[in-house]
Amino acid sequence: MRITPEILQAQWDSIKFKDGGFLQIDTEHPLEWHIGYQSVSQKTLLLVSGAEIGTVESSKSMSVFRRRRDDNRWSLTFELLKNEQQGVFAIFCCDMIEYSRPAPNEKDALKLVISRYQQWSKLLEFQKSGLMDEPKRKGLLGELLFLEQQLDKMSYFLAAVQGWVGADSADQDFMYPDSWHEIKSIVISATSVSISSIQQLDCLEEGELVVMRIDKVSPDKVGAVSLNGVVQRLKSKLSADDAALDLFQAKLTSYGYIDLQEYAEQKYYHSGTQKYRVDNTFPRLIAETLPHQITAAHYELNLPSLESWLKG
Repeated sequence: MRITPEILQAQWDSIKFKDGGFLQIDTEHPLEWHIGYQSVSQKTLLLVSGAEIGTVESSKSMSVFRRRRDDNRWSLTFELLKNEQQGVFAIFCCDMIEYSRPAPNEKDALKLVISRYQQWSKLLEFQKSGLMDEPKRKGLLGELLFLEQQLDKMSYFLAAVQGWVGADSADQDFMYPDSWHEIKSIVISATSVSISSIQQLDCLEEGELVVMRIDKVSPDKVGAVSLNGVVQRLKSKLSADDAALDLFQAKLTSYGYIDLQEYAEQKYYHSGTQKYRVDNTFPRLIAETLPHQITAAHYELNLPSLESWLKG
């Protein structure tokens, strides 16, 4: 049976002793898992293994402690350090358990646990809540669909992935030698897009504003995709190029994504794309033309009024 955050939370609530009580869960897993409290109201995940556990470093967000027990088995505990991230701890615990479940033995399961913990450590550094909110999920989906188009057009996959600079917090989402591209994911009925900074469309070279029409839909809609599904599709395309695949995975982590079950459940439908030419006539804010007193701005562009810049 798959462990869910709701099941785990109910089991935590059933523990009567909040200052050191532990409860074993999931007896069918290759590893022995427990949940409980190291201190008052501080939830803790603990695993026990007969296989030796190597050194695992704590992170800024999580304290990790390993020890050899009196019965010569090993234990490893995970405890969040930041109270504001307590809401995601049950999701973290479930993901650690489920990610390592397919392993055939304790040793392989431990490798998966440690690898997954390292991914989570990086994620929580970039994203306090652990989970991306809905606008960020749709934003990532739009960028991934655009990247997929670039992979289909370019023979050199590494260059295509290197051009995805938005994942590294650049001003534009994609930057290639011949052009730059800013991606916006909006619902099909939207008539405007939000430009979140002056720099987003402020570039000397001509580029593109790419508007992706993406809506949440029911799972049975023909052509619907999940965020996880699109990620796996791109990984499959990149599987023949190790450097491109490794860079793609690193950029996903920087964006704040790891393949959680929550990102597989919601389905989306991409109904169309409009591309607008951003040149020196395009209506946008340019830093050098603004009063120096204005250092930041957010503005909306009305899409019907941009017909003159719509690319065929």
